[in-house]
Amino acid sequence: MGDSVELYAFNSGDWEYEYSSMMRLQRPGDSYPSLCPFYLIDHPEATVLVDTGVSHDLVENPAEYGAYGAPHFEAFAADEIHTEEFRPASEQIRDVGVDPEDVDFVVMTHLHLDHAGDVDSFPEAEFLVQQDELAYAWWPADPIQRKLYVEGDFGVLRSPEFDVTAIEGHHDLFGDGSVECVPTPGHTAGHQSVVVELDEAGTVVLGGDVAFTDEAVERDLQPPFAWDTEEALRSTRRLRDLVRREDADCYLAHDREHHEALPTPPESLE
Repeated sequence: MGDSVELYAFNSGDWEYEYSSMMRLQRPGDSYPSLCPFYLIDHPEATVLVDTGVSHDLVENPAEYGAYGAPHFEAFAADEIHTEEFRPASEQIRDVGVDPEDVDFVVMTHLHLDHAGDVDSFPEAEFLVQQDELAYAWWPADPIQRKLYVEGDFGVLRSPEFDVTAIEGHHDLFGDGSVECVPTPGHTAGHQSVVVELDEAGTVVLGGDVAFTDEAVERDLQPPFAWDTEEALRSTRRLRDLVRREDADCYLAHDREHHEALPTPPESLE
């Protein structure tokens, strides 16, 4: 662990999205080559993982995934998500010298299946999740949202073996502004983004799914399945204000160009 903060960006799988499902019914019939990323923050005081990618076990055998299986996944997204060329988060972080037991905190932007797929590999970490997200994930009313939450991913968070901090609002991990959780609800009830201060790169915002692409941010294009579209638009506008105010770089989870602009591990952003 060094004296400065470093940010590593990984990908756990590719997801070929229906473009219109991401971008408010624009360009029906087109697809978009999205991905399922996660991030590692090497901080002088602790190691922080942001999200855990998609579960390879879910993709390979959905019927037997978790305590109850996820048979809906076969028809919902099995043909769209490809993990053959990737490894789970708990394996990839070893490429930068971090074992799963070395992770001190896991910040979950939200608990959708493409972000919470390797949670059970980090039983020694403290999980930081918005309280609203924890509550909503168990039984979302919207049928599409219900498909995106898989109990086999996050069910272990109810186990006494896991340390979970239910955040309500803004949360400063180290009390110095170097890593902060910022509520950005709308995509889900308890979605949050992560702001990181780096010595050379300056302020970096890991936007998660607050919007899917730069175009979505600029044109206020939210997916039609958003938990609350008006709330999502407010979060997007707050994000735009934050980026301008702090002269920050924003990296959205599913924007392919954003991911490709980040260094490839073992290289990091500093």
